[in-house]
Amino acid sequence: MSDGIHVLRGDAAPPRPPVPRLHLVTDRRLRGDRSLVAVVAEAARAGVGAVQLREKDLPGGALLAEAEVLRRVLGATPLLVNDRADVALAAGAAGVHLPAAGLPVGVARRLLGPWALIGRSVHGVEEARRAADEGADYVILGTIFATGSKPGRAPAGLALVAATARAVALPVIAIGGINQENAAATVAAGAHGIAVMSAILSAPSPAAATAALRAALGSEC
Repeated sequence: MSDGIHVLRGDAAPPRPPVPRLHLVTDRRLRGDRSLVAVVAEAARAGVGAVQLREKDLPGGALLAEAEVLRRVLGATPLLVNDRADVALAAGAAGVHLPAAGLPVGVARRLLGPWALIGRSVHGVEEARRAADEGADYVILGTIFATGSKPGRAPAGLALVAATARAVALPVIAIGGINQENAAATVAAGAHGIAVMSAILSAPSPAAATAALRAALGSEC
């Protein structure tokens, strides 16, 4: 018995994969006239570290269908599903990314198993500490720079990245207005990695944008 999950045949649970450094968060409104699957597949071939399926307006069945297609085109690149642990389980995704007010991490862990990657969105140091105490594998911290996806939210800046990275031991993934110009500074401030939307989804070449972000991070993604 582990985290409430019975492991069949006495096998030890496989280790959780390391937390990737470059996350692509989907929003199909940003993809232009290309299909979301085509853009994501191009980014995966260029070495994006993980893809988070975040299409909040899709009902469960449509979200599951999208997750299953993405899993096929992603190959070994981890797929995370935003909020819907049930869809992540049904699609065989690598894990789930929980909103700040989403399921408790322990509940998601019981649903998905001890080997799943489970993250939490946070907006400050105390939320990050609570996520760490719950057993999250990583946090996505935002909003760091001004971004059109959060027009009413003031950017927190790199000082929040530094403070949060000092406060918790788990990986901090920064999000919000991050691009190839500020990615290196974000990591230098203490972030383990970055999460982007428009920097890849809206780029003329998702592959070139992914490669530029990987270069800015300076190591494996």
